[in-house]
Amino acid sequence: MSAIKIGIVEDEGITSEVIRLSLQKLKYKIATPAFTYNQAVQMFETEKPDLVILDIKLEEEKDGIDLAVLLKEKYKTPFIFLTANSDSTTLERAKKVRPLAFLVKPFSQVDLHTTIEIAFNNYRSTLIENNEKNNFVLMKVGRSFEKVNTNEILFLENDNHYFNIHFSNSESITVRASSTEIMDMLPQNNFIQISRTYIVNTDKIIKIDSSSVFIGQNKLEYKATLKEKILKMIG
Repeated sequence: MSAIKIGIVEDEGITSEVIRLSLQKLKYKIATPAFTYNQAVQMFETEKPDLVILDIKLEEEKDGIDLAVLLKEKYKTPFIFLTANSDSTTLERAKKVRPLAFLVKPFSQVDLHTTIEIAFNNYRSTLIENNEKNNFVLMKVGRSFEKVNTNEILFLENDNHYFNIHFSNSESITVRASSTEIMDMLPQNNFIQISRTYIVNTDKIIKIDSSSVFIGQNKLEYKATLKEKILKMIG
């Protein structure tokens, strides 16, 4: 899996910098750290992090819990709460917005890494499990996740760090993902990567020759070594 982008919302400059340096050492992508509610909203809008580390207490009228509500309702972005000695009322408010995890200050780099990996992997697993029914998967399109019916996919076309997904109704969407990430999302019984460029739905293949498969009006070249496997899948 490619490195996820993490946003930091923490109004204590020293703590924010400690987190940033730790994330850098751990090889995560890092959005521009935010110190206030408004800076955080701007970061969500412009940098679209995959996960946000969010301090519960911001010294403003609106706190981290208010930001968490916004993250869930508008941006559909998961988050981990940072907390120190919060009072019981604040903690009860925090629990209601269902963070992926709580990270208690002070914490070590190992604590940070473990919390992120377990929380985000559990989050992705839940998304996959909840959407395997009826051949639907969730794919991140821009800042939000969209439910995609894999039965309607004709083929996927690799475009550098993105995939263009083409559907039976002639529409298409673009997602940022690697080949491995895409194949992990798709049903293995009828999707195959036939080249570096194309992943195809074998149920949609109408013809195959010595070098190409035909899906609708599209002629897509495949690796010769995959011919037998493709034939088995469409047979």
